[in-house]
Amino acid sequence: MITVLVSIFIVYKFIPSSHESYITLSFNNIRGIYNSGWVGSATAILASMILSLPAFFLVKNAIERDVQTGVGQIIATTPITKWMYTMGKMWSNFVFLMSIVTVLMVSALAMQLIRGESYTVELLKLLLPFLYSTLPTIALVASIAIFFESVPLFRKGLGNLIYFVLWILSLRLSTTATHSSQDILGISPILTRLSNGVNAGLPHSNGGHISGMSPLRGDLVTYDWTGVPWTMQMFLERYIWLAVAVGIAVVASIFFHRFDLTRSSNISTNGKPREFRNVEPQMKPVPINDSGIKLTPYTNVVHGQSRYIRILGMELRLMLKGLRIWWYLIALVMIVLGLLLPMESVLSLVAPFTWVWPILIWSAMGTNEAYHRTHQIMFTAMHPVRNQFIVLWLAGIIVAYLTGSGVMIHCLLAGEWDSLMAMAVGGLFVPTLALALGVWSRNGKLFQVIFMLMWYLGPLNKLAVMDFMGASRQSLDQGIYLYYLLATVVLLMLAVVGRLRQVRITTY
Repeated sequence: MITVLVSIFIVYKFIPSSHESYITLSFNNIRGIYNSGWVGSATAILASMILSLPAFFLVKNAIERDVQTGVGQIIATTPITKWMYTMGKMWSNFVFLMSIVTVLMVSALAMQLIRGESYTVELLKLLLPFLYSTLPTIALVASIAIFFESVPLFRKGLGNLIYFVLWILSLRLSTTATHSSQDILGISPILTRLSNGVNAGLPHSNGGHISGMSPLRGDLVTYDWTGVPWTMQMFLERYIWLAVAVGIAVVASIFFHRFDLTRSSNISTNGKPREFRNVEPQMKPVPINDSGIKLTPYTNVVHGQSRYIRILGMELRLMLKGLRIWWYLIALVMIVLGLLLPMESVLSLVAPFTWVWPILIWSAMGTNEAYHRTHQIMFTAMHPVRNQFIVLWLAGIIVAYLTGSGVMIHCLLAGEWDSLMAMAVGGLFVPTLALALGVWSRNGKLFQVIFMLMWYLGPLNKLAVMDFMGASRQSLDQGIYLYYLLATVVLLMLAVVGRLRQVRITTY
């Protein structure tokens, strides 16, 4: 429901009125009239490019849900084969996501009538862009989600990061594609036709391309855009990607465990733990005289700051538990590069990738209690917010400052005080964002989506309003990091309120 509402809001903002200070899908203040063809094409592009990211996270729990609810064990006793199951899950994901796309279609029609530049409704021109662009894209997303769930390596956070990289690559390929085989998202014919329409209205055009969103400077100029002349050949070439989606779902069945959970656990097929399967059981119980056993009172109680330091150390160990040696080596390389490279390269390249590396650590903050079902133990302990929650927040900040220490020390030595302050605020903001979203959503997917989008738009592409670490000079000059400091305070308050709510629900 949240995704649907957010999608409707984005459609509303993506088709701005003529009085707004920005313009979309335009070039030199020229855009098409809001008729059925333009509104349908613009919304289809938006759905194929933007919706394809959160859609993956929405459906990447189909197999896991069957495992948790016990439905999978029932399915395992039926004649349903592995490929039939993965294919069925792929199409169920597809139908679910297309229901969201249907809402966007209705929203596009509503926006045409709301903006009022053309009241002539042409359903084919409105719907065909969705059938060409969005439908195969949604099928690809549905099948990739099943594939990633079936492959153990891609099942958790690593798979989410890999999909985000694939999504970025698909954006780059599709916006520059010259053939449908390169156009994964199916947006190239629409963008080309829009660019041609704009260039036709310019007296001395040099073949410019439209931009997604740009500020409106001067008077707005509109023209009557007739849409893309769709042909059957275009749809046949585009729907090859639909066949690719079906193939991905079939390949996923090869890796699908068919709810044989012993394949990914430490339990052997005879029901015994693997490390004990060769141990001979004792034939007779050994009698034990427990009359003389006495428990020693625990008197080594640590008070004050020492107790918090010990808890903080244990929380850090728990947070870093299970990381491979190569993770630490890459983090060390990032620190060294932050110290040695020129300041411009450090801020533009090293700093962004430094803080994308620990994303899987942060995404677990506030979610482990629900994932491991230890909330009844944790939330009934003495002072769960003061003793454990605040320490968890501090541990996340320490991870941020340790991984970003190379960049921060370099800024300190070079006297780049604005950059140092921005990095310090960023080290507070990111773990606080992870903790707040983890507490309220009870899983790390929401943080991964929001953080990666902010990271891609802000530190990587230098969009000032999204630059939470001061990677661009524009964000530093505007003091954007001060706003993120305020956002950190608000997020921390929300996280505390969310944790108090969890404690109250558990204890009463």
